[in-house]
Amino acid sequence: MSEYIIKIENVKFKYDKDSDYAVNGVSLNIKEGEFTAIIGHNGSGKSTLAKLINSLLLPTEGKVYVKGMDTSDDSKLWDIRQTAGMVFQNPDNQLVATIVEEDIAFGPENQGIEPSEIRRRVDTALNAVGMYEYRKRPPHLLSGGQKQRIAIAGILALNSDCIILDEPTAMLDPSGRKEVMETLKKLNSQGKTILLITHYMDEAVLADRVVVMDKGTIKLDGTPKEVFKNIDKIKGFGLDVPQVTELTQELIKEGLDLPSDIIDVKELVDILCQ
Repeated sequence: MSEYIIKIENVKFKYDKDSDYAVNGVSLNIKEGEFTAIIGHNGSGKSTLAKLINSLLLPTEGKVYVKGMDTSDDSKLWDIRQTAGMVFQNPDNQLVATIVEEDIAFGPENQGIEPSEIRRRVDTALNAVGMYEYRKRPPHLLSGGQKQRIAIAGILALNSDCIILDEPTAMLDPSGRKEVMETLKKLNSQGKTILLITHYMDEAVLADRVVVMDKGTIKLDGTPKEVFKNIDKIKGFGLDVPQVTELTQELIKEGLDLPSDIIDVKELVDILCQ
């Protein structure tokens, strides 16, 4: 078995024959257990790439493989979507039942899984996202962050190895965003592969790897420290860098001897206190 759970080979995609390529010659391999953030301005191709991985779209050119399965192979569609589950921006669009635990059981029931195994999966998934005590509640009474954690639990109940999240915190308040990011970090520490599409730099900083897209192509790819020290480049793509990185650069300009790749407030405080 390949160590890469996702392999994208020179993929191009356009929405119609007269439009520009939304994804233009992208090659990207993602290892099992890796936490990757893909960032980019609106229209950079990052959400299109997520849909290509989940087989919601098929490449115009090139190939996408999920755990060795070709996304253009119709017979593998269900297996691909089970392996790489997708969580969307608006959690309300993913909730289908009137009670939280029924919502999470929906996917495994459709797979024809034994009721006792469904029960086990639902409880395990709810515990994994810290929502077990809400299992009897109606989803519409939950906060945005809680709803998004339920959507993630629904993917976990399918035994997905990889969770793809397309701007999952865009509609949430800061506390909801924090809840979702803490959940993702926890799941990643337990071995789940996380692919996070986001435009929040403070979320991207939490990943192992950051991929910057612009105009359908990959412009930067590396650890958060490697990527975010390219302040001028990143601003050229219409993105921000973490505030603490900008502050560090200003302090360096004022003559302080600091590393240029600081991305974390605690890191800066520790160095200044020395």
